[in-house]
Amino acid sequence: MYGFDFLRSIQYKSCGGSLKYDNGQCRVGANQMLDARSIARKVFHFSGASIPLCYLLADKTTTLIFAVVLFVLSAIFEFLRIRGSLDISLVRKYMQVKDSESRKPTGSFFYLLAAPITILLFQETVAIASLFIVAIADPLCSLAGMKWGKTKMLGKSLEGSSVFFVVSLLILSVFTFPVHVRLITSFVATLTELLTPKWLDDNLTIPLVTAIILTLFQ
Repeated sequence: MYGFDFLRSIQYKSCGGSLKYDNGQCRVGANQMLDARSIARKVFHFSGASIPLCYLLADKTTTLIFAVVLFVLSAIFEFLRIRGSLDISLVRKYMQVKDSESRKPTGSFFYLLAAPITILLFQETVAIASLFIVAIADPLCSLAGMKWGKTKMLGKSLEGSSVFFVVSLLILSVFTFPVHVRLITSFVATLTELLTPKWLDDNLTIPLVTAIILTLFQ
């Protein structure tokens, strides 16, 4: 309860200037809005960074086991949720669950599917960087798009995609990839986030495409 109230307080403070706070929602522009549940969803997304962080601190086998265990738990949760055997009303109260996800797995499932695949198929540094990008750049991109997105582009926003590119570039700069590889990879990863069709999930496509580009160009 206190965590939720804290998110609401952050949300309220962000509704300054021309933004309007209305019934627990921070209206942004004409159509978009930030609310505490959508912020909580993005904050939860950051927890995905635990997998590449584990890879930094432990070996490949340990990290792969960790990622597979999380995937199996996620698969069980999603199966029970979609089947209707699991009551997630408490989760819905504090965290946004998209209507489109009522009969299909959430983005977290696809990230946890992509993580062991990325770890298994690609070199260590490539896998770590790719997973950090989807775990950090993607939620920051979404938050930026919801709060500042004005220039619409393929159903998303130029502002959000710009944040994704910059954050991806910053993440890759921590590693020893050449400058041109960082730029190309950040650009391709941004396009992947922007162009992934609705029947796919960018939590699956972003790390795999990013890892492929890093492998090809480094």
